[in-house]
Amino acid sequence: MKVVLNILCWILVVFCMYFPFAYFHKDMDKKEVKISHILVETQEKALDLQKEIKEGKSFEELAEKYSLCPSKEKKGDIGYNMRGRLLPEFENAAFKLNNKEVSEPVKTEEGWHLIKIYDIKYFSDKENFIQKIFNI
Repeated sequence: MKVVLNILCWILVVFCMYFPFAYFHKDMDKKEVKISHILVETQEKALDLQKEIKEGKSFEELAEKYSLCPSKEKKGDIGYNMRGRLLPEFENAAFKLNNKEVSEPVKTEEGWHLIKIYDIKYFSDKENFIQKIFNI
């Protein structure tokens, strides 16, 4: 009986260590992105702010002034995020952006967002990924 339990424990350990990595390769980006955003109530307001950004206004200043999200206190910064931690529409838009790029207005259940990427970190190996997934 003890041998069977040991075998089952090893199978569980192997599964827990390698399943996230296999899933990661199949369905997830090998990166995390540093995101800031501006949340507003209407598409029209988002389009107005997008126009101001294209004309040279500071994304950070506009986030502080107009965003409805508490992150406005940090100029819209919501930190580094991986897939699976944000609203799907927001996440899909954010992970398509290049560094320093601002999105088109994105509709979510919270309102309309403009999203800006400030940094992209790529995972180089499975240990790095597993540590990030399990916060160890």
